[in-house]
Amino acid sequence: MAKSLYRPENLELAAVLREIREGSGQTQTQFAARLGRGQTYVSNVELGIKRLDLVEVRDYCAALGVPLATLVGEWESRIGPPLSGKPAKRPRRIR
Repeated sequence: MAKSLYRPENLELAAVLREIREGSGQTQTQFAARLGRGQTYVSNVELGIKRLDLVEVRDYCAALGVPLATLVGEWESRIGPPLSGKPAKRPRRIR
């Protein structure tokens, strides 16, 4: 399975977080101050460079004033359902 940092779903989550922040009228610098982080942190999240764990996503939502369930619902509506209940297999290397 590909590392989640490089999966399209991660980039879509970053895009949703950016759109919600922009919709709130906050700059990255303003939002970073609310989070108690630097602007670079927010930039890295929104570019998909920094992957957030669930606790960090919850903090992000709280600072945006958006319920976690709302964020997850928006994200899932964009990425669609999983293809199966099993993680994707890594392709075999041909030697």
